[in-house]
Amino acid sequence: MKENNAQDTRTLILSIARKHFAEKGFYGASIDSIVKEANLSKGALYWHFSGKLDLYRAVLKGEVERIRHIMVPDQPEKPEEREGLFIARGEQLIDAMMKDQLWRMFSVHMALESIRGNTEIQDLNRLISLSFVEEFESILMRMYPSLKDGAGGLSLKELIRIFENFIAGLVSNVGTTLSVDEAKRSWKFLVTRVLKGGAPYAP
Repeated sequence: MKENNAQDTRTLILSIARKHFAEKGFYGASIDSIVKEANLSKGALYWHFSGKLDLYRAVLKGEVERIRHIMVPDQPEKPEEREGLFIARGEQLIDAMMKDQLWRMFSVHMALESIRGNTEIQDLNRLISLSFVEEFESILMRMYPSLKDGAGGLSLKELIRIFENFIAGLVSNVGTTLSVDEAKRSWKFLVTRVLKGGAPYAP
């Protein structure tokens, strides 16, 4: 299999697998249905991926990179930009997910599979969460040294997990019980309160 053709085939498989996993979840999607839509043999799929879980991991890696591309700064932050950085990036993530229904559906299905007790996906969830926490811990300590010891009785890691869980909740509900504007206002409220060290509501 030539290199270009191999990459094209891998990209096609991942695109179709993403749709199937998003629409049907890990258990509902099948290798048979994926190769049928891709018009490939199982052998072609197994040449790239060892099995269904390996394929799921590859799709998940793509979703994580989408989030990282939006939320993690490519370059060191300028002091004058730091206040609005996470607000703006969270808003960009909300917009991006609203435009990509499969992305939102995949995220929801992944949470469901974990709740159902799929230990492999639970482990993947934990690893992803840990990597994001470590990455953002470094960024926030650089941008906001005063948060080194956390705020409001919570460690910096715990504060980051609040952000993580909050954005996950927004993604699940935006477009249903929440409008995009409401989701963005909620995100701005949380970020402002935490980064100001739990400032009171009153000015």
